[in-house]
This record gives sequence, structure tokens and C-alpha cells, in this order.
Amino acid sequence: MLTPLGKVLRILRISRGEILKVMAEKLNIAPSYLSAIENGKREPTLKFINTLKTVYTLSEAEIEQIDEAYFETIDNVSIDISNQTPAHRELSFVFARKFDSLSDEDIKTITKLLNKETTV
Repeated sequence: MLTPLGKVLRILRISRGEILKVMAEKLNIAPSYLSAIENGKREPTLKFINTLKTVYTLSEAEIEQIDEAYFETIDNVSIDISNQTPAHRELSFVFARKFDSLSDEDIKTITKLLNKETTV
């Protein structure tokens, strides 16, 4: 079964006239691994997504589409906070603890805050 990311990858490949083997070679991975990602048998890593963005010249819309599909496809998200300030670390712990209890309104508010562009 194609995952949301698998669909985007397949469209990207086909739109560039590539077969799975060619895309896998460009990404320096095995064709079987790429196929497993497309079909939901392997969970893609953030490293894979970053490599994809580096190897292919993508529009902002394509990057956004890949990011959205990636987060729809994965089951777990991890962040490295080892080099963060104590305030950043505390924020990540508070967010993780409260994540399951956030209301739809809370989610909208947080999303709006985090997506707010800073003015210079």
C-alpha cells in the first residue's frame, strides 16, 4: 500500500522520467529500500528526506509537499536536544508531556504562533 510519502516519491520519479532504480542510485540507497519506503514497509528517516531535498532541485511547493507527506507517513518523531539551552530542553519536555491532551484550539494557536513570520 502506497504511503502518502510513497505517492509523492512516485510522482516525483515519474515526472522526471526516472525508474525506481535510477532514483535509488541518485539517493545512494538500494532500490529495495526505496520500494519499501514507497510501499510502507520501511519508515523513512529524516536523513533520507534531507538527501532527497539535496539531490533533487525542488520547488518550495514540492518541498512542502514532501515534508507534509513525510510527517503523515511516520509514526514517531524525535528531536535531538542534547545541544540545546535549558530553556529549549524544558520547552520540549513540557510539549511532549502535554501533547496528547492538546485541544484542537490549542493546536491551532500553537501552529499559528510557530508559523508566524518574524519581522525585521
